[in-house]
Amino acid sequence: MSLTSAAPLKTTLAFRRRARYVVALITAVVVGLLVLWATRQAVLLVFTGVSLGALFYYASEWLAERVGGARGLWLGVLVTLMLGAFGLAVILGAPNLLTQARGLLDAAPDVLSATERRLGLPDSALSIPKAFEGLTGRALGIFSSLAGIVTGVIVILVVAVYTAASPSTYTEGFVRLVDREHQAFVRRILHRMGRTLLGWTRGVGIAVTLLTIIGAIGLSVIGVPGALALAVFAGAMTAIPTFGPLVGWAPAVAVGFASGTTTGLWTLGLAVVAQQVEGSFITPKVQGRMVSVPPAAIIAAQIVLGSLAGFLGILLAVPVAGVALVLMQELYIGPFVEGEGADPETHEAPPEADAYGEASGDD
Repeated sequence: MSLTSAAPLKTTLAFRRRARYVVALITAVVVGLLVLWATRQAVLLVFTGVSLGALFYYASEWLAERVGGARGLWLGVLVTLMLGAFGLAVILGAPNLLTQARGLLDAAPDVLSATERRLGLPDSALSIPKAFEGLTGRALGIFSSLAGIVTGVIVILVVAVYTAASPSTYTEGFVRLVDREHQAFVRRILHRMGRTLLGWTRGVGIAVTLLTIIGAIGLSVIGVPGALALAVFAGAMTAIPTFGPLVGWAPAVAVGFASGTTTGLWTLGLAVVAQQVEGSFITPKVQGRMVSVPPAAIIAAQIVLGSLAGFLGILLAVPVAGVALVLMQELYIGPFVEGEGADPETHEAPPEADAYGEASGDD
């Protein structure tokens, strides 16, 4: 029998629709990855702004419902308070912080040498290898200069405010890109992504603030030189899971041991207690199940995003992995692994939808 006379492959309508869905999904992923590679730094800045905007939106909505008043008014109050608190902290704490940081940097070689002697380590055991010299600037990416920091902060704030002010403008614009039959499904995905970003932003903000306060008070009581600068660094690095706490508290422990064995042991104990408080109470209570990403996936995301976008990629590894997990669950696991009940074509619109696509009372 010739090839031209062979009977065409018979397939059901459901199979053809699923095949088109898979092809469209794979095409969208490939195109999306190419775009992300070309604009990775800008995309991560916008992603950070959207994450902060989700926090502003849900906080202003909560205040409007509990206290009363327009949500836009509460949004303005929240933004003003945040900018005011940041400005006040810069005015009151920046001079002392910069002085301490400069002193610690100048004394770094002596501190490392003293720590090596105190711990009985060989010479140059704690020194930075020459191969890593200049790595910091490359790792920080756009944040390696003052102009980059200012530009990045402005972009994040502008995106956050506009996103929080009218999220439905952007979500509904995206929803209208698909046919009416699938719009409820897309709203569901956007809602879950918004709650994921909210959980991460809220958890990181509270964890960084509390651990910075704990570190500043504890290191000051212990008598570690440069307590404020060391506490700010340790608190900021808490935003990075897995490796952040180790890197963040390492300078404080080194300075503590350089000041004396007893001081070093107290500093080490403070670091352990602070991380136990963060890991056992702050993160589980604040984030809950909002960003339920397995630890191995977080480490893999940190490695990949860190190599692509430097420090910003490492910082955003958890929310990016959380959003990716939501997309995988909704676009692949639901329709193709768990059966027809989770097919995207069978989703019905929720009875009452918020700006992110679902009833706001569902936490």
